[in-house]
Amino acid sequence: MKRYEFRTLQERLLSYMVVLVLLPVLLLVGIGLNYAEHQIERQIMKDLSVTMSSQMQKLHLAVTNPVEDLRIIVRSPYVQQALSDFSAVYDATNLYSMEYQDEQDKYWIYLSFYAEKHGLSDLLLINPAGDVVFSAAQSDQYGRNLDHVDFTGSGLQRAFRQSLWQMDSAIAVARNRNEGYVYIASPVVVEGSLRGVVMLVPGTGLLKHLVDASSGGERDALTIYRRGPDRFQALLSDAVVERQSSEGKLIATAMLGKDYEGVLAGDNNEWLVSVRALPVLDSVVIMRRDRETVLAAVSELRYSGWGVTLVILLLTVVISRRVAKNLSAPVYELSSSIEKISHGERDVRVNVERKDELGTLARHFNEMAASLRATQAQLVQSEKMASIGHLAAGVAHEINNPMSVVSANMSSMQEYTGVYVGLADLFDRYMALDKSDEDAVTAISKELTDFSEREDIQYIHQDMKALIEDSRLGLDRVRNIVSSLKVFSELDRSDEVEADLKQTLETVIAELNQGSRRPLEVEYRVNVEGKVLLKESQMRIALAAIADNASRACSEKGSLLIRAARDAENLYIDFQDTGCGMEDAEIKQIFNPFYTTREVGDGIGLGLSVAHSIVEAHGGSIRVKSRPGRGTLVRIVLPGR
Repeated sequence: MKRYEFRTLQERLLSYMVVLVLLPVLLLVGIGLNYAEHQIERQIMKDLSVTMSSQMQKLHLAVTNPVEDLRIIVRSPYVQQALSDFSAVYDATNLYSMEYQDEQDKYWIYLSFYAEKHGLSDLLLINPAGDVVFSAAQSDQYGRNLDHVDFTGSGLQRAFRQSLWQMDSAIAVARNRNEGYVYIASPVVVEGSLRGVVMLVPGTGLLKHLVDASSGGERDALTIYRRGPDRFQALLSDAVVERQSSEGKLIATAMLGKDYEGVLAGDNNEWLVSVRALPVLDSVVIMRRDRETVLAAVSELRYSGWGVTLVILLLTVVISRRVAKNLSAPVYELSSSIEKISHGERDVRVNVERKDELGTLARHFNEMAASLRATQAQLVQSEKMASIGHLAAGVAHEINNPMSVVSANMSSMQEYTGVYVGLADLFDRYMALDKSDEDAVTAISKELTDFSEREDIQYIHQDMKALIEDSRLGLDRVRNIVSSLKVFSELDRSDEVEADLKQTLETVIAELNQGSRRPLEVEYRVNVEGKVLLKESQMRIALAAIADNASRACSEKGSLLIRAARDAENLYIDFQDTGCGMEDAEIKQIFNPFYTTREVGDGIGLGLSVAHSIVEAHGGSIRVKSRPGRGTLVRIVLPGR
């Protein structure tokens, strides 16, 4: 078939303009909107996944935090004594004996206040036989025996037995929704003897608050399901899910350890859901969003897009005919002038006598040709300013990170200082006591013990040391950054001196090996006679940065060969290691300020950038060749010295 040829430039322009205008519109409507919908849905799923992870962490902590609280309280001599005293006076035939009431008056205020402070429904003390000898909430559990058949399969019984079997804190989920939602028990062992079990019954208020807060109104809905006899029951509502339904199958799969994120059809609607297991509650958490609602904007845009396309088609045909006719005349002259400029001609002028946009374009073109040389100089200056801006942004970012850590640590240390002041005050009061006054000594000792348990002095002491160390490391990092940047400002200030190149290299390697866990094996081949003219202090910094990178590349195996030679024009210094090597993409970035492949805290990414600036200040250059797994060659080329 013979290829169609346009008879006129106007026809060609008209056809091309119609196609070029309509093609992106059609792609936007036909493909772009589908792609946008996919990307929006993908982003929403990602956001839903992140939200779900955050809520899972909160739900997990809401259950497991009381475990740590319980491990602390069972070590309290006060609680241990309370369990022993209540066990001693417990009488199943006379639950409210005078002896029991005396012990209750003694301990009830402390234990009930602890339960209320930690949001517990109840705090139970249980003797080794399974008898509930105390209830902080004075519930009907007091006096019951958890080994009795009435408690078979209940969360109370399973938590009690599991704690005795493991001899550690245990969590059990309630089977019956009316029971609560979880029980946490821990044995009390004193001098190798089992005194009984302390059980916490967290209230559902905290968990329900977390679920309500994470639901996000109409945006997100979060529900916790647990396994029932023949269906899945919502933990904090009356909602149920049949096992054979689509949602039920997802819950069953999540129970087996396979999470799901995607689309779920149900209730005459489609939902974007994230389904994850919550092992600590033996449950599954489902977070959902209405797919139709979140994608409503894209659907509306799709319907209006085709109408807009039709209007654009009509306008394009009308306008393109007019534009094509006006463009065809001067386009050849503009094209010819552009071609001349591309060949290096600068004295070019377009003779287009028009008063419309093409005339303006012609005048601007003539002005552009006349000022091209000046514009090139301005572009060079702009690139320099952009580099300075990039460096400043990098410096701000690198310094801000450690300073943010230091600032955050100072806030924590300020809080800990208050604890230390309180402890010092108690100690001063203790030292000022008359040691013969046993009651006063006992009172202040108890106050010190309570203060230590309440504030967790051991944790604060350890954390304070860690905060100080983190702050010191952060300030050291800022100091290193400032020291490295200081080199840039001193590039033109140092004087050149005559130096022994081999001695300079050996000194650099020796200083590098002093601070290295594994000394670098170096072979020297320096064939340079006499002295070389260098800014020695700065060149040492550059050589050390290159050698340090070679050393780290050979951290496990390998060696470094340093060669130096001089000809009539240049001095060459080669660093060739047998380390891990680099990809081409890394080579292109190694001289950029703050670019590093090391882990956070192991480098700031200024070494090679500083080295590059120092070498350029000497009028030289650095060349790098590398292959992954075969090592790297860094060559410094300096003008004849």
